Amino acid sequence: MPVSSGPKITPLRAVIYSVISIALGVGLVFAVVSLAGSDQIEVKLGDDDFNAGDAEELAAEIADRGPVPWAPLSRNRSIWINHIGDEPGLGWFAFDVQSPGASKDCVVEWDTDQRLFIDTCDPSLVYSATGDGLTQFGVWVDDGDLIVDVNANDGP
Repeated sequence: MPVSSGPKITPLRAVIYSVISIALGVGLVFAVVSLAGSDQIEVKLGDDDFNAGDAEELAAEIADRGPVPWAPLSRNRSIWINHIGDEPGLGWFAFDVQSPGASKDCVVEWDTDQRLFIDTCDPSLVYSATGDGLTQFGVWVDDGDLIVDVNANDGP
C-alpha cells in the first residue's frame, strides 16, 4: 500500500507563507505599540487602595506613639498616617513623606515635642499634624478597617 506524502511546499508557497507571517508579526507589533501609547489601555499593578488595618487599634497606637510611617507602597511610595481626635472613624490623614519636589533622600519626620513634621533636608519646611502642604491621599474607615487610596494622585 503506497503511503502518500504531505503537501508539497514549493518555493512559491514558502515565499507566500513567509510574507504573510512577517506581515502578521509586523501588524501585531504595530497594534501593541499604538495601543500602549494611547489612553485606551490602562496598566495598573496592585490594588487601588491599601488596608492599614483596624482603625481603632491604629488610632490608639498613634495616640501613644505618634503618626505611623508606611513604606513602601504603590510605586515605591511611602506615606505617613495620622489620626486626630477621639473618634476612630473620623480624623484620619494620609500624606506623602516627602515635601513636594524634594529629592528621594529628603523626607519629613515627626517632631514629637513640636507636634509638627519637619523636612530633613530643609528644616524651614514645616508641616502641621494633618500634613497640609504635602501630597494628600484619600483615607476612610470601612467596616472597622482604615483604607488609604494610595493611587489617588497618580495623574497622567
